[in-house]
Amino acid sequence: MLSPRQKAAADLADAQRKLCRDWLLYIMAASSVRTRTKDDLRAEAMKRLKVSKSAFDVAWTWAIEKTGNRHWYEPLPK
Repeated sequence: MLSPRQKAAADLADAQRKLCRDWLLYIMAASSVRTRTKDDLRAEAMKRLKVSKSAFDVAWTWAIEKTGNRHWYEPLPK
């Protein structure tokens, strides 16, 4: 059983992950070609969406799995 404070924190973290996932889904689904790095997208998400690094990392995996674009796991070619 979570305290009201713990529940609020868990709900906020879940909302951050979902917001970030939806944003990443939009980016990843728009093009099958990967043009941005994970670090670049994380920095933008943290600034624009006010999400934590941890929330971004979970959302990153969710978005890749949902789109099926597993090439997003790989680094950009040099």
